[in-house]
Amino acid sequence: MKKVVIFTLLIIVSGALLLPIMSKAQTDAWIAIQDEKNLQARLEKLEEYYNTYGDKDERNAIYMYLSLADTAYQLQQFEKTIQYGEKALIYKDLDSQNRLRLLLYLANAFNLTKKDAAKAYSYADALIELGKSIRTENQSSAAIDINYVAPALRIQVQLLAAKPEDPQNAVNALNKSIEAYQLDKSDKSANFVLVFSERMLKSQRVEDAIRGIEAINQNKPNADYYKMLGMWYARLKNQEKAIENLKASYQMKNNAKVAYDLGVLLNKIDIDSAMNYLAEASLLNDEKYSPDALKLLQHLVLFEKTKGQPQAEQEKAFNDILNAAKIRLGIETS
Repeated sequence: MKKVVIFTLLIIVSGALLLPIMSKAQTDAWIAIQDEKNLQARLEKLEEYYNTYGDKDERNAIYMYLSLADTAYQLQQFEKTIQYGEKALIYKDLDSQNRLRLLLYLANAFNLTKKDAAKAYSYADALIELGKSIRTENQSSAAIDINYVAPALRIQVQLLAAKPEDPQNAVNALNKSIEAYQLDKSDKSANFVLVFSERMLKSQRVEDAIRGIEAINQNKPNADYYKMLGMWYARLKNQEKAIENLKASYQMKNNAKVAYDLGVLLNKIDIDSAMNYLAEASLLNDEKYSPDALKLLQHLVLFEKTKGQPQAEQEKAFNDILNAAKIRLGIETS
């Protein structure tokens, strides 16, 4: 809402510069519009002004249409937003900041009204291109990326998601979600990335699913994300990356399944580490994974690590591993 207020003030200030060229009646009507705080009343006065004075004076018409589109958008009257916003865009003298705002209004209005998906996508595309061109001119781009380009990308994601019959749309939606997230790091963008990463997984596009989660996790490392990545890398038979991510997850949050999975993955690589993770998994009291971890730990200790040794030594080795795990987990040993 703060951004909309700033935009409105810009229209007021710009419009005020044109007062000397108006008649007194027209000037008074324009000032009354700027003084009106009630949005619905303001829109009514703007439309009355438009019906009375029209848009013959091009220098004032830009600000009139800008005010009409802005007020209609704030009132969520999207049909009128489209009507007046498209008229405002015709003017070549429209500055880039106001053009960005109108393009976002129009893209969102067409998207929300389901009136013309192609136009919604096209306006969002035009906004993205304009935002990028401003960035190349070495102007401050952070605010433009966050306030305009990222929202435009999210609109395109929604439009792509509305056409699930084309599998490539889901890939494009994921790519745009990642791009939006990299620009604004917002929860909205992150949620889109998560949704489409899951869709990629269901479509057996595991590499794409990983790409999405890694984009979020790089900015906000999370135990659950690392766990996801570990499981997905395991699907790809990439044991090294699977172990790396599962270890990172377990380091952030103890979890019996993660410890059990690490035990299974490390079984043939590093039996001592495998037994340590299995011992911790068995002690974390998970109804499903702790019993399985205990069984595998017993097998590794008795039939691999201490195979052929006296029973007493095997029992001691097993108890030593469990006691060490208890210490690491902060569990009192008897």
